[in-house]
Amino acid sequence: MKLMRYSRRNERSAHARFGVLVGQDLVADLRAGYALYLMEAGNAKGRELAAIYLPPYIAQFLHMGEPAWLALGDAYSYVAELAQTAPDATGPAGEPLFMPLDECRLYVPLRPSKVIGVGRNYPGYTRIPGKQGGSVPAGFVKPMSSLIGHGRDILKPSSVNELDCETELAVVISKKCKQVREEDAFSVVAGYTIVNDVTARDLVKLEREGGHPFLGKTLDTFCPMGPWMVSREAIPDPMHLAIRTRVNGELRQDGNTRDMIHSIPKLIAHFSQMTLTPGDIIATGSPSGGALANPDWHLKAGDVIEAEVEGIGVLRNAVVDAPEQS
Repeated sequence: MKLMRYSRRNERSAHARFGVLVGQDLVADLRAGYALYLMEAGNAKGRELAAIYLPPYIAQFLHMGEPAWLALGDAYSYVAELAQTAPDATGPAGEPLFMPLDECRLYVPLRPSKVIGVGRNYPGYTRIPGKQGGSVPAGFVKPMSSLIGHGRDILKPSSVNELDCETELAVVISKKCKQVREEDAFSVVAGYTIVNDVTARDLVKLEREGGHPFLGKTLDTFCPMGPWMVSREAIPDPMHLAIRTRVNGELRQDGNTRDMIHSIPKLIAHFSQMTLTPGDIIATGSPSGGALANPDWHLKAGDVIEAEVEGIGVLRNAVVDAPEQS
């Protein structure tokens, strides 16, 4: 299942809701669909139960645990069948149950308590001086202010001249956990999404002189995520997925998750030394390429980035010059 937060393009973000892709190009309102399913089964509290188990935020849904997943399964089966027999169906309040994907505005699928980034997790980096990997994963945290969804603009500050991007498979944590063993790691995975790790390389170089990079990885809009979360069962082998980055249609990264130095189970085991909570993200690192491989590939305003991971889709964002602050 491809799960998302969405609204109609001209609606305010306050109207965003929890949806699922049915077929190739229809988005179903899960809360409205589940309410109809329950009401047709004779449950007079269908609307109330749907609001509880299928809230508008995916992290809220994950906090509900197994009962919410069971509700999701029933809702998905119901709306998937209804999409074929009655694509003009409406919800309990007369709202459209289905919306064409190209009429939707997609939001960041999750706003987690933390986005953990992983650096130098592919062997291509070991051929770059100063980019050798270590015996444990190199981690950093992206703040919530860096998050943007599919189709939103990446802001390039005027002071940044070496802007770069990297496509990464991101793991979504399903439940509160700590000290997870490698052999149990996938039991705490809810699904997967795409993260574009945007970096101001010139700022990172300056910050390394003082010790460790921070702002070069964390500026506003420097963590595009989406376009949706794909549930775990839809990607049975996340360690064999193609990863590609295109800028203005030109291929700039081409790798595969099988080349990770630290596998997904190792990353979860390592980072779960601290408590992980439902909706937390581990972005698993990126193959070599981009401006690290070719300095002429630094991003500029007008560039359009397509971050693609096999089995998930394409996260698309454009680069624009950040407005000057008055």
